[in-house]
Order: sequence, then structure tokens, then C-alpha cells
Amino acid sequence: FFFKQKTAYDIMPSLVGSEMCIRDSNRNSEQRIEDAAERLGYTVDLTLGSPRFVNPMLMYWNSTIELRASVEFPVLMQVMGARFRFGVEAGNFKFTNANYQEVNGSPVALDATFSGITLMGIMSFPAGPGKIKIGAGMVGSSFGYTMESSYGIRIGSMEIRAGIRSTEALSGKTADSVDLGRVGWMDGQIVLGVNL
Repeated sequence: FFFKQKTAYDIMPSLVGSEMCIRDSNRNSEQRIEDAAERLGYTVDLTLGSPRFVNPMLMYWNSTIELRASVEFPVLMQVMGARFRFGVEAGNFKFTNANYQEVNGSPVALDATFSGITLMGIMSFPAGPGKIKIGAGMVGSSFGYTMESSYGIRIGSMEIRAGIRSTEALSGKTADSVDLGRVGWMDGQIVLGVNL
């Protein structure tokens, strides 16, 4: 019938116990992230892409197949529940002018090319057999950025994914140094991923 009132002495051990539980759960969470990163190891993605949607500047330009390779490092970060990895990517692109066009009053030659190599630092958000990537770096001679989303199936340490990617160059130039201004395109892509 009677309830005993707890003293400060009775309360303190329970607080220490709850603090220990919180501290231990944080350690367990950190260990799970470390274990997941170690299991992932290095990830190599080989990508084959085909530009389909372009901004108005590239409307009458023909495109070729793009090849890209990326490496993600065995580091897994977590901020507010979102897990991500860092990596690097290199690839190529090529567009050829197929129609008469003027840019800022300067004619662009028929068969003029806008081509080069992309070198990007990337942040990858793995999600099961899917992945979202964002990156920034060089698109030819211009600064640019990219966003990508792909999903597929996992077979052992390999993944086969399909998805879309958008690439933007802030100041694209042709091989003849004609400034095209801001150019962008969207690819359909197939990705083969391997965890090492």
C-alpha cells in the first residue's frame, strides 16, 4: 500500500545505467557502420551510357556512347541516418554538330565537336542493389556536375544496374574554342559494379 520515495542515492545508479546503455548503443552503431564499410571494400563501377535528352544548345548535335569508370573507397560515412561513400570517376563524352547554328553571333561549323573527358569527385549513397551518386569536377575544359540514380540486382559481389544520369557543364567549348555556354544532357545507362 505504501510507496517508497527514492532518494538521490537510489536515482543516481539508474541514471548511470541509462547513460551506459546510450553510450553502448552509440558504440554498437559505430561498429555496425565500420563493419558495413569493411564488407563493401573498394567498389568499381563500369558504365555504358547513351545521351538522349539534351538542353537546347545541343538539340541538333549527334552524340556517341559514353564510357565511365568510378572507384569508391572503403569508407562509409553517416550523417542523420544517410550513409554515403566518397570516390572518383573518369569518363568520356562526344557531341558532333549536325546542323547550321550560331552562338552569340558566331557560326558553329558543321561537324564541330564538343568532346572531352569528365573527371569528377563523387559522393555515393548505396541503397541495397541501387545507388544514387552526385559529383562535381571537370567536364572537358569546364567545371560541371552530375547526378545519377540506378537500380538493379546483386549477384554475389557483383551488381548489374540500369538508370539515368544528368550531366551539366557550366561553360562548354567546341574543339574550335567556340563558347557554347551552359550545356547539359541526360543519359540512359547500364552499370556493372564489382566489390573488391
